[in-house]
Amino acid sequence: MEKEKRRIIIDFEVLSKAGFWMCAMKDYKTQKEHMIINNREELLRVYNKNKESVWIGYNIRGYDQWILKAIIADIDPCIVSEKLIEQKISGWKIDRRLHQIPLYIFEISDTYRSLKELELFMGEDIRESSVSFELDRYPTNEEIKELSSYCMHDVRMTYKVFEQVYYKYEAQLGLINYFNLDESMFNKTEAQLSAYILGAKKPNYERDDIKDFKIIESINLSKYNHIKQWYENYNNRDFKNYLRTNVYNIETDFGWGGLHSARKKYRAEDFIVNSDVSSFYPSIMIEYDLMSRNVKDPSKYKEIRNTRFKFKKENNPIEKSLKLVLNSAYGACMDINNELYDPRQGISICVNGQLLLLDLIEKVEIEFGDKAQFIQGNTDGVMFKFNSREDVDIYLEICKQWSSRTKMELEHDFIKKIIQKDVNNYVYIKENSSVKSKGAYIKKLSMIDNDLPIVNKAIKENLINNIDVETTINNANKLIDFQKCVKITGKYSHAVYGKQKINLKVLRVFASLNSSDNAIMKIKADQKMEKISNTPDRVFIDNTNILDKEVPKILDKSWYISLAKDRIDSFIEDKYTLFDYFNLMN
Repeated sequence: MEKEKRRIIIDFEVLSKAGFWMCAMKDYKTQKEHMIINNREELLRVYNKNKESVWIGYNIRGYDQWILKAIIADIDPCIVSEKLIEQKISGWKIDRRLHQIPLYIFEISDTYRSLKELELFMGEDIRESSVSFELDRYPTNEEIKELSSYCMHDVRMTYKVFEQVYYKYEAQLGLINYFNLDESMFNKTEAQLSAYILGAKKPNYERDDIKDFKIIESINLSKYNHIKQWYENYNNRDFKNYLRTNVYNIETDFGWGGLHSARKKYRAEDFIVNSDVSSFYPSIMIEYDLMSRNVKDPSKYKEIRNTRFKFKKENNPIEKSLKLVLNSAYGACMDINNELYDPRQGISICVNGQLLLLDLIEKVEIEFGDKAQFIQGNTDGVMFKFNSREDVDIYLEICKQWSSRTKMELEHDFIKKIIQKDVNNYVYIKENSSVKSKGAYIKKLSMIDNDLPIVNKAIKENLINNIDVETTINNANKLIDFQKCVKITGKYSHAVYGKQKINLKVLRVFASLNSSDNAIMKIKADQKMEKISNTPDRVFIDNTNILDKEVPKILDKSWYISLAKDRIDSFIEDKYTLFDYFNLMN
């Protein structure tokens, strides 16, 4: 793939009962658009001209590629669409002829969210076409015009999403070029591609040894040796049990996922260190021979890891491609459909990862006791608060000794301030003034993950810079900053706004000052009505493009201010005055 391939964004709309289809296309580089309406000859012309191109779509792996291949193979695309959607038949099972059509595809769906949800986040028009996809006659010219506009809109939105995740495309392309793979490998998922590169092949028999994992010998525990013994007890290996115990003054859960331990409603300043293990799970796999047993030559994985470290130091972009292989290997161990599938190794990696971090926590507690604070432990790192720079230096020496013994490398962030709600929600400021945040309330937002952005901003400005939420929110005038993105899940049939039935699965609401406006409700199959959580009691709805809109006078900014303050309170330690105490007693 030395020559850059043409990238074509594609989307199909099929009216199965009407015997009608259309395809919208957009060239990624030239941005030229093209629409094909029920015209197989034109589609064949475009396809034959672009056989070497990469076809890009949202859910292209599950839907659009099979419609495209069906038309090329002269198979009725309406029948194929019905089998894909109504009968839930996987495309590769429908007709063998579909497999004979060469096609390079790239999937940008994240499997958790629809394209409409991402359009919602981006502030785009999310209204559905008024033309029913159950139409049982050939559509009129007006209906075709509307469907064409709708289909091309989705292609343009897919283009925008592709821009946001283009790094994934570059990483996969980098792997194919670096390992000189056949171009057909482009159609693989990241995990499938990783398995292929590593030469993994599942055995033709089923292993039944998932509980036979070993605890690695370099783990050296004393005070917390009972936790190691808990894992060694086969009675606990049914993977439903977990152990909750106190570790360095924090209640900590041990089970079959990563370590989860944190002080709640905690804040501190100065002499704080967050230490993450570099490439933790890949390092465990390499140093303790816990690579999937389906890989004949595990040394290749180590070679990839070492090359990636080298490229990272050199700022070589291929390191991001190699990181895909390294990070996919653990998850693939737990995926029964992947050639790397080896759950015994996967469980062993996870358990030993927790015990390795526990080992480090114990060594710090033995050295410092009450003169330091354990702040949190997560899947691949730990955080501590010390009393002085000298104590930090002692801690770093403990880390060196731990790294030497365990063969794990640590990367340290030196922190001047942290505000933490729990292990999954915190923000901290590094000594170099950069900020890291985690959690639904304060995470870094993007165009395709953009719910209540003004509340997110107000909370961070308050926690980091001590700016009143009123100042942040009252000074904001872009409507998109105030959007609350709502999704109607499969448990509910539809949404209701007053007496109006809303059939959209996603919608955009705003807090309203208008006393005649309603709450947004959702209806269960049994007709029970529920208010949609985290939405105002009065809302107005705007599902059109709001990118350039300013806030209207009816927007109730006080609702956003109140919500921001409530969320900030969840980060703050509960403090009661004497007056509060007597009220609680009474």
